[in-house]
Amino acid sequence: MRTARSEPFAVVTVIGEVDATTTGRLRDALRAAGGPDVLLDLSQMTFMDSAGIRVLLDAYKQARERGGSIAVCGLLPSPRKVLELVGLAEHIPAYATVAEAIAAGPQRSNATP
Repeated sequence: MRTARSEPFAVVTVIGEVDATTTGRLRDALRAAGGPDVLLDLSQMTFMDSAGIRVLLDAYKQARERGGSIAVCGLLPSPRKVLELVGLAEHIPAYATVAEAIAAGPQRSNATP
């Protein structure tokens, strides 16, 4: 995991698998990112299981509570399908690239998944 600032987002780059053994690192990276608006760059993520989905759901809820937003970019087809199946795709904006997400800016939602 890498964290950087690219206004208006704190960008967390996820590398490799997100599963029960790595979700702690993802949670730590999300906490360290700070700022109300977080962009998860998933272009280097190779796998995500239900534990990873739980972290995304928690991150979405925490962003809403602090008046911020969460977005993802670089989703490969398999993780995109998982987000669609669990209903998170309706609530978390997805972009092709970091640049596209930055251009769109934060999208705040009050909806509950």
